[in-house]
Amino acid sequence: MTATSPAFSSRLGFILAAAGSAVGLGNIWGFPTQAASNGGGAFVLVYLLMILVLAYPTLVAELTIGRLRQQNPVATMRTMSHKPLWRRTGVIAAVVALATLGFILAFYAIVAGWLLGYLFSAVFEIFGQHSVAEWFVSFSIERNLIMMALFMVMTVRVVRSGVKEGIERWSKRLMPLLFVLLIAMAIYVLTLPGAWQGLVMYVTPDFSQVTDPELVIRAMGQAFFSLSIGLCCMMT
Repeated sequence: MTATSPAFSSRLGFILAAAGSAVGLGNIWGFPTQAASNGGGAFVLVYLLMILVLAYPTLVAELTIGRLRQQNPVATMRTMSHKPLWRRTGVIAAVVALATLGFILAFYAIVAGWLLGYLFSAVFEIFGQHSVAEWFVSFSIERNLIMMALFMVMTVRVVRSGVKEGIERWSKRLMPLLFVLLIAMAIYVLTLPGAWQGLVMYVTPDFSQVTDPELVIRAMGQAFFSLSIGLCCMMT
């Protein structure tokens, strides 16, 4: 009998965990940058079209496969066909997807370490430890390695706790806080000089760029990245 993967205990826990996978740094800073450099509203328009036509159906397919098989990605893809060629192809695809996740974690760990550094810096500033606070925001090799290692320890601790006691529990705790921070950040950004001009550019499409192949490819990549598909995350 094939062992099944641990499951979430509630629909809310799954939704928050999936949202946490999608609403990350890659979207918070990546999406506005992509939009600003690719026609503003034109990029948003093509992005939404890609979400509707490609990304969302793929997301539903991954969720359906994961729900039916309830196994790890490699085992799941191995059971998708009885033909040896397609079984091997499925396994290779799953392994490549998991390797890609490893590469993503490699740079996310660095960036998350920066965020931890800024968090600790703010705390030490409150207590008047300015020299210590300055160290936490310095881009030194030592600071980067220590903060990255701390983030990895925290990540491993959550993952080792399992789906229910680790990922689901912390998603329920941290995702509401993330939404509050995003709202506060949006309000703050709108008070900055040039914010309204940027907003107008963001929502006003330049239809002459809609058919630009580079824009379409970048919008498609951003759509897949936003929904965390193609990496076996939703399947798991």
